[in-house]
Amino acid sequence: MRYAVLALIALLTGLAGCSRDPGGAVTVSVIGSEARVGNPNGRALDAPAMVMTGALMQGLVQFDATGEIEPALAERWMVTDDGLSYIFRIRRSLWSDGRPVTAAQVAQSLRASLAPGSRNPLRPLLGQVQQILPMTETVLEIRLKEPQPGLLALLADPRMAITRKGRGTGPYFLYRSYPSAKILRPVPNAAVPETDEEILKQAERRVRGEPAALAVARYAERNAALVLGGDFANYPLVTAAAIPARDVRIDPVPGLFGLVPARTSGPAQNRVLRQALAMAVDRAALLQRFGARNWSTSETLMPGPIDQYVAAQADWASLTLADRKARARALIAQNFGDRITLRLALPNGAGARLLAAHLASDWRPIGVDVQLVTMNAKADLRLIDSVAPTANALWYLQPFACGDAPLCSAATRDALSIAKRANKAERARLYAEADRAIMAEQLYIPLARPLRWSLVAPQLTGFAANVTGHHPLNTLASARN
Repeated sequence: MRYAVLALIALLTGLAGCSRDPGGAVTVSVIGSEARVGNPNGRALDAPAMVMTGALMQGLVQFDATGEIEPALAERWMVTDDGLSYIFRIRRSLWSDGRPVTAAQVAQSLRASLAPGSRNPLRPLLGQVQQILPMTETVLEIRLKEPQPGLLALLADPRMAITRKGRGTGPYFLYRSYPSAKILRPVPNAAVPETDEEILKQAERRVRGEPAALAVARYAERNAALVLGGDFANYPLVTAAAIPARDVRIDPVPGLFGLVPARTSGPAQNRVLRQALAMAVDRAALLQRFGARNWSTSETLMPGPIDQYVAAQADWASLTLADRKARARALIAQNFGDRITLRLALPNGAGARLLAAHLASDWRPIGVDVQLVTMNAKADLRLIDSVAPTANALWYLQPFACGDAPLCSAATRDALSIAKRANKAERARLYAEADRAIMAEQLYIPLARPLRWSLVAPQLTGFAANVTGHHPLNTLASARN
């Protein structure tokens, strides 16, 4: 793998122009497909689409570099004392076709994201929204059934961008589009006189969507100042390219990084097997294999206390690793005899092969062999690797409540169904009950928190690792020496 990266670096050597010139435009490589905006109500957005959507189509609010909420299309807002009403004042803005933005258009965009036919992944988390009302041309109210502290964080997510007929309001617009890159410039400010062309060039963001190996090689050759969209599957490329540790930033994001049953038949449908597998994983050694600083393990579904209750712990959590492995080996022998083979579905990438090798070495001594297959292939277990958009227990619990999951918990389904109509205190109790049911059935085998990484040139300012994993382009600047 190291030789493959070095070969790519050699191919990039000699490309004209260094993109790390102090005070100049910022060139960004985002790991994934071609950089283009996407419609989150119709399909999932990969990392380049998230970056482009956030750059061209802002929401009512947005995340700053540190992950805090700041104004965007809404210049300010207020929350009523009971927490049931959020009132936003829309700043004077234009769509990319030059027409003025109205509160009614903003309301229409938000309603489309929450409509029954929407496939927006944030829609289930916004079930407390009761009405979205334009009060005047520039004032919008969102009324809730009950207080939702994480509402602003959801509205700041690029998947809740405000759009109209495929257009947005900035903070950038698409100035030039090439097959290899998209050139973005800041949306003009009507209150500012015409800006010099050289200043506009320096304010550009040049965004590429490309494979991880090419993005890392381009960065190593100093032809990109920033790489976004890294995950566990491509992290080994960072080591192979000998990227300086100071340039590697790990986002401390919460979420799910673990294994779930992939079908209703086969050995993984057996709860005892899933518990044995969960017990036998050496999570600390897994992180050591990757060598990613600030990446943390996980043994629970929840990352910590959410919605007034503590995450459920497995009954084996207090045992030593040696005792866990011994118990797992005994369970396999008692229930399955000699040896069994599991088909494990992981994404492509060197990190996935590293994960598969580690799990194979942990499970082989307890009598379980691993066969690595692609994510779309028939499998017994499949990896789930997803960042939580906000601290909402429902986001963690819902996938196991007999919806799309091949195996699910009826107890979790019933608890969540009652929780929809319960008060806050009762809902917390029901969520805790649902969490315990998932853990008892071991429907999720936790491994770690999601690994999300970026490469940041030393002279690039306005970037900070944060718990959201979002990194807005408009905070970046290439500092002069």
